[in-house]
Amino acid sequence: ALCKDNIYPGFQMFAKGYGKNNEPLRGYLLTFLIALGFILIAELNVIAPIISNFFLASYALINFSVFHASLAKSPGWRPAFKYYNMWISLVGAILCCIVMFVINWWAALLTYVIVLGLYIYVTYKKPDVNWGSSTQALTYLNALQHSIRLSGVEDHVKNFRPQCLIMTGAPNARPALLHLVHAFTKNVGLMICGHIHMGPRRQAMKELSTDLAKYQRWLIKNKMKAFYAPVHAEDLRDGGQYLMQAAGLGRMRPNTLVVGFKKNWRQVDMRDVETYINLFHDAFDIQYGVVVIRLKEGLDISHLQGQEELLSSQEKSPCTKDVIVKVDYSKKAETDTSIAFAPSSSERTPTLHKEEDEDGKTPTQPLLKKGRHFSTFLYTKSQSPLNLADQRLLDASTQFQKKQGKSNIDVWWLFDDGGLTLLIPYLLTTKKKWKDCKIRVFIGGKINRIDHDRRAMATLLSKFRIDFSDIMVLGDINTKPKKENIAGFEEMIEPFRLHEDDKEQEVADKMKEDEPWRITDNELELYKTKTYRQIRLNELLKEHSSTANIIVMSLPVARKGAVSSALYMAWLEALSKDLPPILLVRGNHQSVLTFYS
Repeated sequence: ALCKDNIYPGFQMFAKGYGKNNEPLRGYLLTFLIALGFILIAELNVIAPIISNFFLASYALINFSVFHASLAKSPGWRPAFKYYNMWISLVGAILCCIVMFVINWWAALLTYVIVLGLYIYVTYKKPDVNWGSSTQALTYLNALQHSIRLSGVEDHVKNFRPQCLIMTGAPNARPALLHLVHAFTKNVGLMICGHIHMGPRRQAMKELSTDLAKYQRWLIKNKMKAFYAPVHAEDLRDGGQYLMQAAGLGRMRPNTLVVGFKKNWRQVDMRDVETYINLFHDAFDIQYGVVVIRLKEGLDISHLQGQEELLSSQEKSPCTKDVIVKVDYSKKAETDTSIAFAPSSSERTPTLHKEEDEDGKTPTQPLLKKGRHFSTFLYTKSQSPLNLADQRLLDASTQFQKKQGKSNIDVWWLFDDGGLTLLIPYLLTTKKKWKDCKIRVFIGGKINRIDHDRRAMATLLSKFRIDFSDIMVLGDINTKPKKENIAGFEEMIEPFRLHEDDKEQEVADKMKEDEPWRITDNELELYKTKTYRQIRLNELLKEHSSTANIIVMSLPVARKGAVSSALYMAWLEALSKDLPPILLVRGNHQSVLTFYS
């Protein structure tokens, strides 16, 4: 068994079996040679202390293993011996260790060193085997007991930590989203990757169990301290509600919903956009905070077949191995949506396609294969298989895996939502990759009291014990934006306007009923000030934060049922376009910062 599991290098060859009973003859030969080596010493007094100590060590380990299995209370451990007692096993293990030193102290020390070395090697190597060990059982028992104990503890602002439910779809589809959230939750808070499956129930149930094991292994392999939570639902909103209500355990439950910005909102069915926005309202109803992450290049790389291989090539030095990569342009219109669903396993799980020539080697000449849905390119050091937009998307997907260097994290704190907008940047700066970044804080104010507001904000941040490099008070935040930017906004929303004044009342009412997402003239006039504010903020962001590593900004919230989906998405678009990576954050008005340590 030791050889078959390939625990120690070089021993697997001895596991080869022969005959009907698969006898490991090579293993027998190895055992014979070891025994023969000790016999040839021909001095019993020399080998007896060593052999006795190793036997006692094995007895001690067996006794302790039995005790440990009982301590873990695993249902699979059912000793048949009538007079078995776990404490007698522990005493037996201790006595074996004592007798080892009584027989020969130096042989005992040598045995301890060898056994400890073998154990450390196995622990470090982490072989891909599942023994159902008592250590696993005890880990589960400890986690269960601590979770139950934690459920009786009341929340306190000093112990608040962001526990994020990320709507990633397949975790490997949006690596930038995953790595950025992992940057401020690692070793601090809970991170759950939500994946909503839609489609026929029977097929979805099979995919759920398969994906659960597959993607949890993927997270562990990529050193992501996160959980994968798939659900099946009739539609996206139901799936989001299921996850927000049921994800987590006891006190270890999400309190923050994280989604990507729906970059293609103008091209998709507006009912999907309404579902997307309703997730925000559902999150606020369940007392969640909301974080919307936008990269100008986009987040979703699921249309790139073999994206994991591509991502690894971005992080490492150029590889000499040529790989054929297929890019699925048929799903390009679905790219960059913030929340993924899984209609089928073939769409959910991108695969790498390699082309080989007749002798089994990868061809070295550039290839181009055209088909209905795929274009196939040869990926070499000198030639990229991707168009410019996809190459930028891949580059952006790995940017949060690298050290960020000396730059700024710009915090635009425009609303008091409990402090989540300040807490996330602070947590980022505590991580190794972000420790050289400085926090700059931007707040709104009046021109005649800029100095006063700056001093007040500096005092507040000092009380919160948050280091900052600069505070900027923007006195011109409510200034009317430039005419060309207003014109650009009006052009963007034109396809979504109702124009009820140009239609008969009955026709306009019918359109509004059938298409509630349309922007009415009255609504546009009523929220003109708020519209201008988003456009103006984008101008200020470009002026002050265009060189920042990341921007963290208060998320504008629309009143449910009062602001149409198209207008709200237009606000978010106008606010966050053409900027460095931006997090739009809105807490649930629960205080997450305190003066007290």
